[in-house]
Formats: sequence, C-alpha cells, structure tokens
Amino acid sequence: MKNLLRLTSVIFLFSFLLSGCYYDKQEELYPYASNCDTAGTMTYTGNIKSIMAANCNACHPNGNSTGVVTVDYTGLKVIAANGQLWSSVNWTGTPMPKNMDKLSECDLNKIKKWVDHGYPEN
Repeated sequence: MKNLLRLTSVIFLFSFLLSGCYYDKQEELYPYASNCDTAGTMTYTGNIKSIMAANCNACHPNGNSTGVVTVDYTGLKVIAANGQLWSSVNWTGTPMPKNMDKLSECDLNKIKKWVDHGYPEN
C-alpha cells in the first residue's frame, strides 16, 4: 500500500511539474493578421522608422558617438547591407532589442521585405 501511495505521489508530482512548462507565443496570444499590412513597398520613412523608434532608439539614438550602431536611415542602411540588422532582429545573431521581447512577426516581415528590396528611404 505504501509503495502504491509513493508511486501515485511521484506520478502526481511529475505531472504537476511538467504541466507548468510551456512557452507562450506572442502571435498566438495576440493575433495581428488583420493589422499587419506588408503589401506594397516597405520604406524607411513609411514603415521602418516607426519600428526603430518604438523598439531601438532608446539604446541606439541618432547621432550617438559612442560607437553604438545608430538607427537613423544612414546607419541602418549600413547594417542592413551587411546582414547585421536582420540577424539581430531575427535573433540569429546578437538578439535585439536587448533585454526585451523579440519583435512581432509583423515587424519582422516588414523589416525583411525592406532589406530584401534594397532598403529604400522613401
């Protein structure tokens, strides 16, 4: 009887511990499908600048002279061209934004399209 009680307790404990392990995906919790417009040309001024302002400018301000990458058009174009922008925001390189959640799939799609089409400014 004691063995059955121990076995039941162990099974219950493992079931309880394992049931708490899961990973929420932002896209599943907050669907954006109807709000994400990636039709047409993505431009820095029209699409990318606002993403950078909301997620990057606090740590990478324009005119920063400390050697940190700036996210104005000129600075962003350089890191877009060498692949650093995409690898950072897609978290395959140094994950950015630092100490924050990954950008939404919508923002990532906009950045990817912008990079793939030669990073137009306007």
